[in-house]
Amino acid sequence: SMHMVFTGNPGTAKTTVARLFAEILRDEKVLSAGTFTEVGRADLVGQYTGQTAPLIKKRFQEAKGGVLFIDEAYSLCDDHRNGYGDEAINTIVQEMENHRDDVIVIFAGYPEPMERFLERNPGMRSRIAFHVEFDDYSTDELCEITTLMAGRKGLTVTDAAMKKLRDSYDAAKNEADYGNGRFVRKMLEEAEMNMAVRLMEAGTLDDSTVPVTTIEECDIPEMQQRKSAEIKRIGYVA
Repeated sequence: SMHMVFTGNPGTAKTTVARLFAEILRDEKVLSAGTFTEVGRADLVGQYTGQTAPLIKKRFQEAKGGVLFIDEAYSLCDDHRNGYGDEAINTIVQEMENHRDDVIVIFAGYPEPMERFLERNPGMRSRIAFHVEFDDYSTDELCEITTLMAGRKGLTVTDAAMKKLRDSYDAAKNEADYGNGRFVRKMLEEAEMNMAVRLMEAGTLDDSTVPVTTIEECDIPEMQQRKSAEIKRIGYVA
């Protein structure tokens, strides 16, 4: 079997790599379909007695010939919601054995909770062949991702804007909600919005002589302003 565990913080491309892995195994004739099925606790654990096992068997059937990606797998052990976590894990172990030739299961999540998850059922660990760790991106890598994402949008980022982004990436690593590649995407989306507002206010959106795809330093959101904006969006609005 080729069942795996992917561990790492959010935004480190675990899901993206799993998708690519499914395609590669299809091309190499290891998997017949190369499909990618992503599930979480809500897709696997029933609300009432007798619902969990059929749910899991259904997901394995859907993933036949491909990869079954179980995100935040340790949430299956979160039995304060109901008592069906152990049933789910035991059924998954059974289905991993039943479909060992036509389904590859990838469990993903944070490193420490994943270790506790594997300790929950010895049979689970013995069926996992590979453990892949996804490190946080370095600041240089985040800047490279920025250039790649911007290019896909047809945008360019000035040197001054990239320097400001670099400083923001360095500062964001100390934040509890830092999200690696996801943080890059959010910053770029906000910068693109700020660019559009800047051009609109200047009345140059329709001016062919003014570049409308260049993100300037002033378009990059300030970290403190960004945090304040996020806080303001949370809560009840009458």
